[in-house]
Amino acid sequence: YLSDLANRLTVDLVDDRERILKATETNNLDWLATEDILYGVVSSSPGNLDFLEEQTGDRNNAAVAFVDIEALPEVPAAWNAFDVIVFHDVDTAQLKPDQGEALLGWLSTGGQMVVAGGPGWQKTVAGLVDLLPVTITGIESMDDLPGLRAKAGQPFRDPGPYLVTFNSIQDGEVLLHEEGLPLLARKSFGRGSIYFLALDPNLAPLSDWDGSAVIWNEIVSRIPPLPAWAIGATNGYAAKSAISSLPSIRLPSPGLLFLFLVIYIAAIGPLNYFILKRMRRRELAWLTIPGLALAFTLVALLTGFRLKGNDVVVNQMSVAFGHIDGQQLRVQTLLGLYSPGRSTYDMTLPGSVVIRPFDDTFNTLSGGGNINAIERDRQVEVRGIRVDVGDIQPLVADSIQPAPEINGNAHLRSEGDDFIMDITVENDSPVNFTNATVLVGLNAIPLGDIETGGVVHITEPFSTALSGSFGGGYSTSLAPPGPVTSPIGLNYGTILGTADYFDDPEVFPKWQLLEAIATGYSILGNTGVPGTVTLIAWSDEEQLDIVLSKSEFEETVTTLYFFEMPLEQTIEGSQRFSIPKALVSWQVLGENGVFDATINDLYLPPGWIEFEYRPWPNFQSMRIDQLDIILRKPGDAISQELPRTQLWDWQQGLWVTLEEIHWGQITVGDPELYIGQSNAVRIRLQNDGSEGLVIAEVYPSLTGEKEITD
Repeated sequence: YLSDLANRLTVDLVDDRERILKATETNNLDWLATEDILYGVVSSSPGNLDFLEEQTGDRNNAAVAFVDIEALPEVPAAWNAFDVIVFHDVDTAQLKPDQGEALLGWLSTGGQMVVAGGPGWQKTVAGLVDLLPVTITGIESMDDLPGLRAKAGQPFRDPGPYLVTFNSIQDGEVLLHEEGLPLLARKSFGRGSIYFLALDPNLAPLSDWDGSAVIWNEIVSRIPPLPAWAIGATNGYAAKSAISSLPSIRLPSPGLLFLFLVIYIAAIGPLNYFILKRMRRRELAWLTIPGLALAFTLVALLTGFRLKGNDVVVNQMSVAFGHIDGQQLRVQTLLGLYSPGRSTYDMTLPGSVVIRPFDDTFNTLSGGGNINAIERDRQVEVRGIRVDVGDIQPLVADSIQPAPEINGNAHLRSEGDDFIMDITVENDSPVNFTNATVLVGLNAIPLGDIETGGVVHITEPFSTALSGSFGGGYSTSLAPPGPVTSPIGLNYGTILGTADYFDDPEVFPKWQLLEAIATGYSILGNTGVPGTVTLIAWSDEEQLDIVLSKSEFEETVTTLYFFEMPLEQTIEGSQRFSIPKALVSWQVLGENGVFDATINDLYLPPGWIEFEYRPWPNFQSMRIDQLDIILRKPGDAISQELPRTQLWDWQQGLWVTLEEIHWGQITVGDPELYIGQSNAVRIRLQNDGSEGLVIAEVYPSLTGEKEITD
């Protein structure tokens, strides 16, 4: 793991005596944010595909990494750095079995693979033919491709004829075609996708053609965004706290310590004096007082040793993310190696794991830890893990693991003027799940425990199911509130099954695990994936098989699962309704001086903030004819200034100030001016005063109608 402050690396090759045999320095490093796109290009002429760094879709930046086929990782988790991998004019039959397995694991958890045709199509598809969405029949020339030219709205730079790889769709969908001939086809593979491009990107008409963006936008727009919990832990302090909270080393309660001190004071003082006085031997106090002090010291030491335990403990807490009916999960495991005495250990893990140490820092999982080396062969060996007396060495391991067989669906339907949510989850795996919860936007619906072979089905009015948790609000319990931009932070009590997670020693480490992932940044403002709901559940299922050399050890295991479920809908006929608030996603476009940017319980200091709201895909084609802005102040704020409220005028391309505003529901005139593509709405709040404002919630209410069929 590298700090984002590093701009150059020196790599040393050392022997078993730690002598440097060879040293080399890298070029300057370019850093990409988590939400940016990284293309991996495997090609015989990679330089011609550097234009891909301009194909960003709706992301901010993109970069291209040119990779030789023999350098592709053999470990699935190592592929997670790539968003898209492109195979072009390269012999994929050279892929090793481990590389192929790693590629499949990456695809099933969200990877995007593009296989390009052209004169070298036969070698390019040689090792991937069974994965393609098409059946290839050969290559032929075509005088023109008017359909593609019209789609892009750009004339071709070079005249025809053009070489096209002829094919027919076998399993998937056609995204671009020329009179029925697929030019770009797609096939789903778990959470990922496999594309076949029938044209060579290095040849006419695509080479140096301004319209080629239409092809790559079809691909980039389908990259599934990762919610914060799929990115993994980012709060090192909470992560270490989670794996350090072991029952076997739990501290005694304050009440027990107080009782011990009372007994000690009573014994060494009044009781000692009373006994010696009765014996008429008060001169012995110079012996009894140090004797009692020594005895209590020994009792305290023995009690301390018993409390901290005499066994080595490995605590593994995993976060697993994937699709509800997928075959693979993206897993991050926090490992804590506890030692009752000062010692050094070697740890062995499966070869499919990528592991590193980390320190307890707030905003990242970084640090060198106390280890000598990490070695990789068929297995991974972490050598020389040094642990002090009663201390814990933290490590983090990324892997791709088989998914438990669990199925489910979520269905939103209309019934009169109301929405009804139907959720069904069926557990066909040997894993027992506890405290299952379904997240819809920022809202949590508890399902309870789901045992092996169990089926859970709930049907609730949408408003009833969601009204209890939406809006955040400051926590009324003694436990600290979570990050208000995160659905995890807003629903700790529901996800953990208790509101007493701060004081409950069994639940506290789970809460810390949630804290470690809840603060992660995601491209999604509310960190959920639009158009899906998320099933969350706990288990004691082990994710990694761990061995410690020369040491027996105890193991504690916790796994937190996140399963994406698509949201289906049935809305009868042509019906007028307001889009439910929970089905509107949002993101921050910009801010000035705002510490915690959120649409709930927003503290707005002197400055401004801009939000963009967009309904879930199911509702982006609605005909919106009424727009209301919901602007609420906290219930106990009797008098508070209103922020200046502006809406983005999509036709003029500027912010327009709403003149007559008030707390509550504000109806907007001429709503069509402020409804953008996909029914997007932008709101800008500005505090022109000298004191901060607290805004309970701010969001648009979109009302209209749409003919929706099953």
